Amino acid sequence: MTGQDRQLWHRLRSRLAFVLLVTAFCHQQHLFFVSRQSLAAKYSATEFEVARPELHPRFERPDDEDAEFQDDLIANRDDWTVLGEGWEGKVFAYKDSVIKTFTPGRSPFRNCASGATNEKWPTEIAASLRFGGFDQEVNNGDAGNTTFEGFLPVRAYFKAALSPAEDPEWHLVTPLVEDGNLKDLAKRLSREVKDNSVREIDEHYRPAFERLLQNLQTLHEARYCHDDIKPANIFVQEDTNWLLGDLGNVRHVSHAYHSSRLWQDNNQLKDCRANDIMRALKSYLQFIRAASPNQQQFDVDFLERREPLSRLFWTASAGAPKMSAAKLQHLSAVEYPHRAPVPHSDEQTSEILKLFRHWSLRKAVDHALETRIGEKLARWWGIVSIFGVPENKTCGF
Repeated sequence: MTGQDRQLWHRLRSRLAFVLLVTAFCHQQHLFFVSRQSLAAKYSATEFEVARPELHPRFERPDDEDAEFQDDLIANRDDWTVLGEGWEGKVFAYKDSVIKTFTPGRSPFRNCASGATNEKWPTEIAASLRFGGFDQEVNNGDAGNTTFEGFLPVRAYFKAALSPAEDPEWHLVTPLVEDGNLKDLAKRLSREVKDNSVREIDEHYRPAFERLLQNLQTLHEARYCHDDIKPANIFVQEDTNWLLGDLGNVRHVSHAYHSSRLWQDNNQLKDCRANDIMRALKSYLQFIRAASPNQQQFDVDFLERREPLSRLFWTASAGAPKMSAAKLQHLSAVEYPHRAPVPHSDEQTSEILKLFRHWSLRKAVDHALETRIGEKLARWWGIVSIFGVPENKTCGF
């Protein structure tokens, strides 16, 4: 190679490196702006009906009964039992109540509180008031005997600092549901009921699931979506009375998040109502699977599409983009738990096992029933660690 050739090659490499550098920079900037736009959409306000009086927080002293209940909670702070801690804050139990605290700065409060200047409050409080209402049994001593309908009611909500050194935090108080959530129920069943078949478990709990769909229909008819249906957010009262909880992600149907890149990247359905229904069905199958005495057999049956429960899932999945609570209830009536299975041979089961020998049955079913929604990549590309989460200044109450 002559000196002129080397010089030409050097210039070519320099120009190629420059083009690649510019391309990489443009791609990074694109991901930066798209990610921040998606996060801004996710953390924008949910629109609630301003006229509803229960959605107007009390910044003044509450009435005597509420004040007494609130003072009792704060005075006995040392007796609160920690139930868990998440990104938003902590969850405690005290007597027959659950207290959820919201730590400022971790996850932006999406909604502006009515009646206060520049004051935001957790969307979960507004959504719980809108759909759960107030618990009327807070002071009469019979709360443990009350059957709740559809959604957990609110016992109290307030903003207070529990010590002079701490910043004031929002507190949401709801009744303690002693049976926990679907994950807890599944664990208990797997330990205590080892002889029941999947069909028997499904037969016992299918009516509870169908009532859950009715509760979702109530939410959807009001033009809202839950956006975070999963076993941990479905609470169990008296075995077959299931309640929708953790309403912090409730959004109106036309919310910008439902058309964002982040929503699409998580493989969520375009219609958030259909998405809720399919997530509810996946949650139900996760529950039955975890409660099953033989999870490998459940996985084989699920992939063979022979049993009523698996046929219900795959039939619903085929029509997922237009699924509704009413449609899934109709399919559930068709694929009732004791309907005869589709005939098959042992060779077919063997083929299923062979097909997934390199990608385990468990992982295949995990993937089909996935309900996780993540935003780690959006936070990474949006450089949230430096610039923070973009906050929408429009309240929308």
